[in-house]
Amino acid sequence: MRAWLLFFLGVIGLITLSPYSVLAKETDAVISKHDQTTILSESDTYDGGKELTLGLRIKLDPKWHTYWINPGDAGEPASVSVKVNGDSKAQEGKIEWPSPERLTENGLMSYIYKGDVVLPFKVTMPEGNHDKDLTLKVKARWLVCADVCIPEEGEFALELPKGQATSSKEAPLIQQALSQKPQKSLWDTHMTPKGILWAKNDAIDPTKIADAWFMPEKSGVIDQVAPQTLSVKHGLLTLTLPLADKKDLEKPISGILVLQDAQKHIQHLYVQPSIAPLSTPAQTGLLLLIGSAFLGGILLNLMPCVFPVIAMKLLSLSRIGQEHIHVRYKSSIAYTVGILCCFILMALAFVGLRWMGSQLGWGFQFQSVGFVVLLCWLLFVIALNFLGVFNVQFSLSSTASTRSSSGYSSDFFTGLLAVLVATPCTAPFMGIAIAGALNAPLWMSILIFVGMGLGLALPYVLFACVPSFARILPRPGLWMDILKQFLAFPLLLSCLWLAWVVYQHQQSMSFLVLLTGFIGLGFIAWAVGLIQQLYMQGTYRFFRVIMSGFILATIILLGSSFYLFVHDQSSQAIAQVKEDAVPFSAQKLEQLRKEHKPVFVNMTASWCLTCMVNDKVALSSAKVQKAFKEHHITYMVGDWTQYDQSIGNFLKAHGREGVPLYIYYAADGKEKVLPQILTPQIVIDYLSK
Repeated sequence: MRAWLLFFLGVIGLITLSPYSVLAKETDAVISKHDQTTILSESDTYDGGKELTLGLRIKLDPKWHTYWINPGDAGEPASVSVKVNGDSKAQEGKIEWPSPERLTENGLMSYIYKGDVVLPFKVTMPEGNHDKDLTLKVKARWLVCADVCIPEEGEFALELPKGQATSSKEAPLIQQALSQKPQKSLWDTHMTPKGILWAKNDAIDPTKIADAWFMPEKSGVIDQVAPQTLSVKHGLLTLTLPLADKKDLEKPISGILVLQDAQKHIQHLYVQPSIAPLSTPAQTGLLLLIGSAFLGGILLNLMPCVFPVIAMKLLSLSRIGQEHIHVRYKSSIAYTVGILCCFILMALAFVGLRWMGSQLGWGFQFQSVGFVVLLCWLLFVIALNFLGVFNVQFSLSSTASTRSSSGYSSDFFTGLLAVLVATPCTAPFMGIAIAGALNAPLWMSILIFVGMGLGLALPYVLFACVPSFARILPRPGLWMDILKQFLAFPLLLSCLWLAWVVYQHQQSMSFLVLLTGFIGLGFIAWAVGLIQQLYMQGTYRFFRVIMSGFILATIILLGSSFYLFVHDQSSQAIAQVKEDAVPFSAQKLEQLRKEHKPVFVNMTASWCLTCMVNDKVALSSAKVQKAFKEHHITYMVGDWTQYDQSIGNFLKAHGREGVPLYIYYAADGKEKVLPQILTPQIVIDYLSK
């Protein structure tokens, strides 16, 4: 009996030590203080195939984690190398990465795995080994972290006899890990160089997507912690990714698009976007964009921000209406060239500054308080000229006989000024054109901006060059001087508006510099006018020299104060938000939408007169405010008076490059974009739909 017992135990021992043992399909563990690591095989045997699936298994202690292929802001991914049957050269194992989870700590984000982690990987069989037993030598490196990080490594041996493939008992662990890989998306996905991810598919439903984020496979490409701005419409999802180095992407980045519904159910999609954005001019139609820009340029003449330029054009037209046709042609050409040059320079500035990483939008120069101060001073000086404090021979005061190249230079200057003061406004049709231009190649951007410039110049050109239009203009006379003085007051009102814009920027030093400039420029204009009078009379030559010295000293004083102001100004913007409004925050907006609360978003700026008119006429009206309260709508205001990247990202995510932008998010998740020109009834109708 004892002999039989010894024989039985011996057989068990042989089976245990045999290479056919099931236990051999999970190697001995490398054990550390915080984890146990082994290599798994999907099969008990090797059937001669070209590839073999193994798995790196890391059993982590609680509160410890390891990393995805892109570890995020800190960490390191695992790696494996395999030698087959004593090969001298090891091959890298191709890890099939399951979807990770996000971990945010101390302002850093990582992509991690916790618990019992299995990382499947493929091994390619070298030639000459397909009919042999396999002996695999696996070397692995991995990093485990909690409060501290510990790099670890291990060497493992695994033997697989030649034979018909049979699943090992560890196979379900590998299959489960493979099932956690993100599904390859069937959606049409694209990514712009600015980091805007577009996904297009009929299955995209805003009621089923409450949140989304993108996890790139490549590290160091995006700012992991910064919010990603989401916009979902029927058939279209847009996700704006904050780029890490603020430079355009050389090529699209692949990764995992994570979708979350209102019940926190998660879906992982693997996307490989193409380079072409969905809304390129080639797809939207270059001619359509140019046509939209042209119509927008025409309507820009009616915008309140262009009013001071309209004043100057009226004077110019009334002077040249009866002149020789060639003079009118040259004047209109000079004016149009001025407009086109300014638009082309703006297009080049947009492309150049964006290439350097700046996220700019339409009217970006008004976000510089220094630019606003200079423009305000310029309009103030022109108003003083209109009032007769001093005289400058602009084209609008010259006649056919006295008109020279200086007159046409003034037409050119008027065209430049028209564009500069027009940029705070966004007329209908301009939104799609600007968005297309700023996401298109340079040559297309220039064509679209040229179309807008031609539209802005068209009314002046018609009155100057078409006889039937020119006959509408009255003949020159004494009334011209009266009209010239009257039109100084719209210019002064424009100065008041620009002064208010400066006040919105900083309130203190900038406003003081602006007012000091008014006094200094007023003195200079008065002194120049006095010198002109004395020169015409030929008297008080010594006094004229003294006054010239005062003028020079005042110019130096103003220039110095402006230089010191620009280089010492505070960079902190002051948000101007209504009492019942909530300052814009992408995180707050996402939170409110997840709670199924209706939100009305108003993207505005104090330098945008269209925005201010809409706010006064529509959004601040008693009817609209009452509707907001009745529907329990959160009124959220994004102030873009000074640059704010989160607002810029939000605008781009909705295909806009400037303000205004009005969006109503209903409680059911539907997104409604309102027109750029509002009335109380338009707003109420959108709230009621």
